[in-house]
Amino acid sequence: METVIRIKPSELTPDFIHKLKALLKNDTAVEISISSVSDFGLTTKEGQKEYEDRLNRAIKNLEENKDTVSFSEDEFESLINDLPISK
Repeated sequence: METVIRIKPSELTPDFIHKLKALLKNDTAVEISISSVSDFGLTTKEGQKEYEDRLNRAIKNLEENKDTVSFSEDEFESLINDLPISK
């Protein structure tokens, strides 16, 4: 499995680490690459109006099933089990 997760440093909590460990429990090794990124908007200061507008757009997207991807835990397990293993 390969993915990119972009989060704020403040979100690197023990709970986040426990969830990652649970997700990767069947792997024998994990590669972690860390880089500082500031161009994707998580660190951009926004006012109350901008924040509310962003939330409202996100809610509307969810309601319209636009730009969303969802799957159950079982579907996710099936997807990652079907991935080719490269060595």
